[in-house]
Amino acid sequence: MTPQILAIALAVVLLIVVIMLLRSYVLPEKYAVVWLVAAIAAIVLSAWPGLLDAVSRFFGISQPINLLFIGGFFVVLLLLMQVSLELARTRDELRQVVQKLALEIERRSKDDG
Repeated sequence: MTPQILAIALAVVLLIVVIMLLRSYVLPEKYAVVWLVAAIAAIVLSAWPGLLDAVSRFFGISQPINLLFIGGFFVVLLLLMQVSLELARTRDELRQVVQKLALEIERRSKDDG
């Protein structure tokens, strides 16, 4: 098995796994977009390895593998940003729920007392 065929097969497996996780509601849609784009990009770059050379030359990057590392780093940063924003939103929702609950408990204690 050549490395190109192996890379294509692994990229297709990644795409299938992402779609299966998305269909089973394990992976939310907002996170799936980045994974779908990454899987499709992996398939395209695996199928046409000359494309990576051309894109790296266009950006002035001497080694095509460096472009892959930059792209991977960018994908990881996007995922971290998504998770951070989701965490901040969840924290704000939790704060609001706790405040409402505290007000409800305070109101009930005044009614009982």
